[in-house]
Amino acid sequence: MLFQNESASLELKVTAYEFPPDVGDREDRNWLVLRCTWTDEEGTIRKDSNPCLTTQELQELTAGLKVLNAGIRDAYESDFLATGLSLNARPAGEDFQVDVSFLLPNTMDGDDTAELTCHMTKADLKALVNELDGLCRKFPERP
Repeated sequence: MLFQNESASLELKVTAYEFPPDVGDREDRNWLVLRCTWTDEEGTIRKDSNPCLTTQELQELTAGLKVLNAGIRDAYESDFLATGLSLNARPAGEDFQVDVSFLLPNTMDGDDTAELTCHMTKADLKALVNELDGLCRKFPERP
């Protein structure tokens, strides 16, 4: 998932489940690790990982952006269990404004949150939804 504006970019990749399928309870087995690559306005690149999204939340994010893109809802606001990730989107003329925030838990320089606001076209948002659909298939909810 790549979010970018004219001066910065924030890329999120779902890399793995946090725990193996036989560890912990159902909730524990369904946390996903996200890898962030953030290039800020000065060109500084920071990378970090954070287990901040569940498989169910990934499905809800995908569905929420689908109905936003279809014009059924006038906004999508994430309500994830962990505070490490936030994604909000709303129409902005013919396009969409997307606000993304990702906690960088291992950053030593005090810049512990990657934040970006960008505009996406309907085609961009559809491509993002298609990418999220693929992630939902790759990382299904575990029993």
